[in-house]
This record gives sequence, structure tokens and C-alpha cells, in this order.
Amino acid sequence: MGIGDFVASTLARLPIYGALHRSFELVYNPADPAYRVDYLAGPGDPGALGPDSLTWRVMANPLVFAIGAVPAVILQLAEEGVGTGVDTFSDYKTDTLGRTQRTLSAALASTYASKAAKADLMKEVARRHAKVRGPLSDGGRYTAFDPERMAFVHLTANMGFARAYERFVAGPLSPAERDRLIQEGAAITGDYGRFEIPRTAAAAEDFVRSFEPRLSRGAPMDNFIAVARGDKVPGVGGRRSKRLLFDAGIDLLPDWAKDRFGLRRPAAAEAATIAMLRPLARFVPRLLKDTPPQLACRRMGLPDDFLFRPAPKGSGAGRRGVAVDGLSRP
Repeated sequence: MGIGDFVASTLARLPIYGALHRSFELVYNPADPAYRVDYLAGPGDPGALGPDSLTWRVMANPLVFAIGAVPAVILQLAEEGVGTGVDTFSDYKTDTLGRTQRTLSAALASTYASKAAKADLMKEVARRHAKVRGPLSDGGRYTAFDPERMAFVHLTANMGFARAYERFVAGPLSPAERDRLIQEGAAITGDYGRFEIPRTAAAAEDFVRSFEPRLSRGAPMDNFIAVARGDKVPGVGGRRSKRLLFDAGIDLLPDWAKDRFGLRRPAAAEAATIAMLRPLARFVPRLLKDTPPQLACRRMGLPDDFLFRPAPKGSGAGRRGVAVDGLSRP
């Protein structure tokens, strides 16, 4: 056992790390059998992206999803069609854990599962979303398969995860790396339907910003904030810890969105949140076993910690790997 393993095992005994371990085990294992995926199926099949992709590294750290999903959902709920659809058809207010499990399972399957292993799950996602439709205040109608809204949902998620990865795990990405994440994201859009997205990070940000006149803070967003800051969300310890993760996500919103929704926090509060969560993000990967990213690596004949090691030269997977303990490993 190396120094890093010893430190991680020691930290795992602390209440906050033990609670995290249990919480992420819970959300990684959906109770709904339709959302369970065998990540070991299809040995050697890289799926849509493969282990040399930057996306595999970004999504490997569970805190990236936990924090990065917050700004994505906030932006999505601010759009009337998406917000009304979620508020009307989603059961996240009564079954927060189940909804979290299903959302995470779909995202991880698109990223890490072999093509055959994820096929049934993606069909189930499409089947359940087919009923999501209804009227808009201007007399129009929304559906879950509107191409423009689907692109908006996809890009806000991509941007949220990228920002969480930069802030809490790896530091600033280069323009080329940001573009690469967008382009890799385009490879999995077909899992959810037919829609096109921009192919550069700058164009993606412009696309999301173009929705600003359509975005407003209303009941769907306020309902989500109430649930996210309450006691129903699976996560560390009590409400204070959950609010810390939520606030970290709020801080990742674009400045224009913070101002539009009245969600800007003092700079000192943002800095304090970063200081508390960066060390946590470094150690969390060492506390988990048999997560979808680890199982996917195993399917490809790679060690479980492959995505947390420095990226191999020439892989194109980014300038850096995830430093989980601040120490180099043999």
C-alpha cells in the first residue's frame, strides 16, 4: 500500500468521507432495473468515446457530476418548455433519489457503456420522455424531443461538467480541450434523439447565451432549489453539506445567469467553497470501488485508476490527469 492509499483509507474512516462513500454508492446503483447497465459487457468495446477521451476523465470524478449538474439544471428549468416539462412530469420532488439515480445512470451509460450494453437503457429513456409534451404560455407547445431545446439541455450539461472539472479537479482547460469536450459530446447526442450542436466551446456558449431572453426564474427553478437545499437529496451528512455542494454549483453559472436569476454570491463565499471542496474532489475517487468509470476501464483491460493517472502522452486526453492525492504513483 502506497502513501496515497494509506491516506485515503485513513480519511475514509472520517464521518464526512464515509458518508460520501455511502452516498455515491447509492446513486451509482439505480433501484429501477431498467436503468441498470453492465459496464463490463462487450470487452474491448470503447463505446462512443473510449478511455483516451477527455470526457471519460471529466466524468470519472463523482463530484464533477454532483456539482456540475446544478448550473445545468438551473439554466434548463429557466426555459419555459423544459421547466414546465420537468415540473409537470418528473417525480424528483417525491422521489429525489430515484430521479438522481436515473439521470446519472443515463449520463454514465452514454459515456462509459459499450454500444450494445446501453441500447436498452437509451430506448427506455426515449420511451419515458415521449409523454413529455404540453402547452406554452404563448400558445405554442413543447415536447421533450424539440431539437433546439435538446441541444440547449445537452450543452448546459456539458458546460456544467466542464466548469466543475476545471474548478475542483484539474484547473483551467485550454481552448482546444474545451472544444474537444464539445466535439466528444456530439458523439453521444444520438443516444437521446436527433439534434445538432455547435462544434466549438465558443459557439456552444453563444448558443446557450442566445436563450437568455427566454429564461426566467419561476416556480420550476424555485421548486428545484428548495429540494436541492433540503434533506431529500442523497449526499453527504446533513443539510449544511448538501448546501455546500449546491452553492458550489450555483457559483459555476455564467455571470449573466447569476444576475438574471438573483443567484450571485459574494466572492469571499465562492472562494471559501472552493477551498473546502477542492481537497474533497482530490480524495473522493480513491474512496470508491466498482463505479461505472472504473468498470469501463476494466472492460478495456485498463487499471481501475487509469482515469486518475496522468494522461498518456499523445493520447489527446488533455494536458493532465486527475491528481487524487497530490503524490505521483508508480
